[in-house]
Amino acid sequence: MRKEVFMASLVTILAVVLGPVGLGAQSTESPKGNPEVSSGEKWVYFDLKTGRELSSEQVASLEEKLAIDPNDVTSRTMLLGYYDGIRSIHDDSAKVAIRRHVLWLIRNSPESEVLVHPEAGIDHIRDPEGYSQARKAWMDQVKSQPQNAMVLANAEQFFAHGNRRTSIEFLKHAQSLDPSNPKWPKKLGFTYGLLAYLGSGATDQEISEEQLEQLETAYELSGESDRDLLLDQLAKSAFAADQLDKARQYAELMLQNTKAGRNYGDRVHQGNLMMGRIALRKGKIEEAKSRLIAAGMTPGSPVLRSFGPNMMLARALLEIGEREVVLEYFELCAQFWKSHRGRLDEWGELAAAGRMPDFRANLRY
Repeated sequence: MRKEVFMASLVTILAVVLGPVGLGAQSTESPKGNPEVSSGEKWVYFDLKTGRELSSEQVASLEEKLAIDPNDVTSRTMLLGYYDGIRSIHDDSAKVAIRRHVLWLIRNSPESEVLVHPEAGIDHIRDPEGYSQARKAWMDQVKSQPQNAMVLANAEQFFAHGNRRTSIEFLKHAQSLDPSNPKWPKKLGFTYGLLAYLGSGATDQEISEEQLEQLETAYELSGESDRDLLLDQLAKSAFAADQLDKARQYAELMLQNTKAGRNYGDRVHQGNLMMGRIALRKGKIEEAKSRLIAAGMTPGSPVLRSFGPNMMLARALLEIGEREVVLEYFELCAQFWKSHRGRLDEWGELAAAGRMPDFRANLRY
């Protein structure tokens, strides 16, 4: 399915979906992008984007069409894109419309790929009634189709932010149905990472051990390019599980791969940071400092340019009074993180004054 060729043109799709209410000057290009994303997923992205550009007349036409043909998932997808685009805390009409379309999809088309997207989400705080209805609908679907991995995957996505233990239960069930698919251990690794970050009843080390086990399974099942993307999280989960030899192994694999590409800068950055954290754990301060500088000398990457550098090793060195090397690291990071919006300057001022900056999410990236 991932290699399917798009056979339908957008002009044909819009003629079927919108009838006489055309999209005027909107783009007629087919959805493109990551070849690892299935053609169905690409159309979902495109339909959601198209929905954000609909006029009120086009929305009314689609709603009328659904009254006649409720099984038109493409129209529902576009409408979810539209209503999510205008959703606000003061717009109850959008909230109600989203609830109506999402509940229909869960009850009648639970395998729909749009259900994994945030536009098809129902917030348990903003719409507790809708969330409760959606929760029951998903539990009913899982009960009636316990062997359907796609239903389990979509249900898991719904529970991923509100009830991660249920999410993990569904993922493990899907994994048992499809044990050779790396998708399930990848998602389990990610979910365990959220549990470690946001807290749970287990210790951080216990969660990290579970995360490491799942990520290692995903690594074994994945191809070369996907393995490369897993190395950073493998190293971090091994370090959190106090398995330093494994953490070093994965960090070394990152640094040994000198192949140019969009992930090269991430490997240089994260691999050196992990080696530095391991060195610091063993009391090798000078090695840790040199690794921090090596991490800052990364050529950058799309991720680093957008979200910025990781500050875990920098914070650990500041905690033992190594300010100068951290200030040098900030200067190096400014070379690739142009969109830091003054954060590096603020952190530098605080560190120079002997105070600990609040690195927030940059301890996670």
